[in-house]
Amino acid sequence: MVFGFGKKKTIEESSPEQQQREISFQDIPQIIKEIETPRISNILQGAQQIKTRIESNQKNIHELILHLESDDLKLDDVDKNLKTIGKRGKDAVVSTIKKETRTKLTNITKYDDVVYLNNEVNQILKRMGDVLGLHTRVMHVFARKYADKLKDEIGDLAQNRNALQRMIGEQEEFKASSNFILETIKKIQELELEKKQKAHRLNEVMREKSEATDAISKLEQEIIKLKSSPEYDQFLEVKKKIDSLSHEKYEIRDVIAAQFSKISRPLNKYSYVSSFDKPMKKLMEELIADPYQVISAENKDPIIEILQATTKSVVAGNVSVKDSDKSVESIEETIERLDEFLKLKSAYAKKISDLESGLHVFDVKKLEEKETILEKTRANLRDLEITYEKLGKEISNNHSQSDAAKSELEKSLTFLNKGKVIVKI
Repeated sequence: MVFGFGKKKTIEESSPEQQQREISFQDIPQIIKEIETPRISNILQGAQQIKTRIESNQKNIHELILHLESDDLKLDDVDKNLKTIGKRGKDAVVSTIKKETRTKLTNITKYDDVVYLNNEVNQILKRMGDVLGLHTRVMHVFARKYADKLKDEIGDLAQNRNALQRMIGEQEEFKASSNFILETIKKIQELELEKKQKAHRLNEVMREKSEATDAISKLEQEIIKLKSSPEYDQFLEVKKKIDSLSHEKYEIRDVIAAQFSKISRPLNKYSYVSSFDKPMKKLMEELIADPYQVISAENKDPIIEILQATTKSVVAGNVSVKDSDKSVESIEETIERLDEFLKLKSAYAKKISDLESGLHVFDVKKLEEKETILEKTRANLRDLEITYEKLGKEISNNHSQSDAAKSELEKSLTFLNKGKVIVKI
């Protein structure tokens, strides 16, 4: 015989369905409490009854074990070695089970006591089961009648323990459902608050969109008005004339570039051996790179100094060129033409300056500012439209999540209430 005690499956008790209830969030904690309070009361009452039965089991088992203790089991009639084994097994069983059946069980005043009682009984069953399992052969061979009775009594004790566990299991399921309900309430409230905040932001975005649209319309009208003025037409005409003169600048640039290309070799080579200070060296580098930009009345004398120094270096043989005479001639020619280049640039600059004075007829900065603001406002409107669409999707998603959570909440409440429950948000 093996001493083991299995657990029976929980059988859910049915109760008559109540009428449909409509409740608000605020009512739910109180409803859970109203449902739980009588449940706990019933559990305590039932646990007390089970404890009484378990104590009766303990008493019966204790009396049975006392009979076993006083019974010699006719061990004197068996082999000496078997007698020793039998006596040791009997003593171990008696000692352990006497101790377990004398154990005073927890007094039940609250639900936690029920849980503690269940743990106590589990330990009692385990220790009795362990000692009987360890000495199964001794009990079967020498104390069969006690073994069978112990099996029945301990089995009855296990059934009482199982009944206790069923009550605890049902209450733990109730607590898990209650916690889920409270967590779901919190989730729905968070979703509703988030939805409210986003709806508020959506209204703000709508207002900002309307303001941006009005601002765009106003700016467009102002820009149209500015561009419709005669002053703007005059401004465009002057601008057109200025643009038409751009070819003169390129022609002057080409003339100067052509002249300096003749002396580019000696000028470049001299730049490596010159003893000029940093400002002069920098000016020489800029002259080689873009003579048009460097040639000015202010730079005339330094340029002549650079060119004359280059000439001296060519004549002295410090700068190696294919034809030194031709190079010197070209440099001198360049020096002679500097006034020509200055006059060309000055004449061009005067034409541009005269024309640009005519641009003041129209305040172009005012137009440019409005066009800049218009572009920024359009970009802002595009961003607002994206934000509006995004918020709309998020609010819809919040709504779906809230509905799903509400459905789960109603299912859980219906299960606990044993009747249909509808939650008002």
